[in-house]
Amino acid sequence: MPEERVERFNLAERLGHWSHGITFVVLLLTGSALVFRGYAGLIGPEGLRLFRSLHHLMAYPFTFLTVIILLLGTPRTVGQWFKECLTWGRDDLRFIAAFPREFFGLKVQLPEQGKFNAGEKLNSLLTIAGSILMVVTGWILLLRDSVAPALVAWALPLHSAGALVMGGVILGHIYLALGHPNSRESINGMLSGKVSARFAREHHARWYRELQAGDFQGKKQQKIA
Repeated sequence: MPEERVERFNLAERLGHWSHGITFVVLLLTGSALVFRGYAGLIGPEGLRLFRSLHHLMAYPFTFLTVIILLLGTPRTVGQWFKECLTWGRDDLRFIAAFPREFFGLKVQLPEQGKFNAGEKLNSLLTIAGSILMVVTGWILLLRDSVAPALVAWALPLHSAGALVMGGVILGHIYLALGHPNSRESINGMLSGKVSARFAREHHARWYRELQAGDFQGKKQQKIA
């Protein structure tokens, strides 16, 4: 008997996620060549010119594409995502306190979570804030001949520091999505849109109950009609 699956992310949510992730990784790899001399020496002058062009080109989809996809494709779920990321309760704080043990594979009892657990909320907030920082400082550096030199002087270290922090965040995100034994089922949500009912029940129990209640209410209304 096939395992029951539930929808976690619609098509626009998945396209928005992947457009942001792919453009950020390309920007991180190409931008590192512009900062680290050893990396630049490894790819040579022609490679460095190519990486610089790619880095500047990727600024456009990184700045605009994800926002356009999410706001035009799924504004309702974007609103719900923002609301959930900004809503923190006692269980979220308990989750953050206990999560380091979970991250390193130690036994721990995590409190019930909604569609996004507290770690995913924190990751989302860091990604949003970091992306805004990278976009603002990146465009200042790209248009450096048209802005005040003092702005460029501030933008350069902030852009590099932001890239380091966001690079660390995405490495942790990739590990949890692909390598962590308890959470790697979550990658299916971003590939097919669906996760197993077992995963939803065990990792997002509050959200799973809301889904079940919605299904029950929908069937009840159909019967009345």
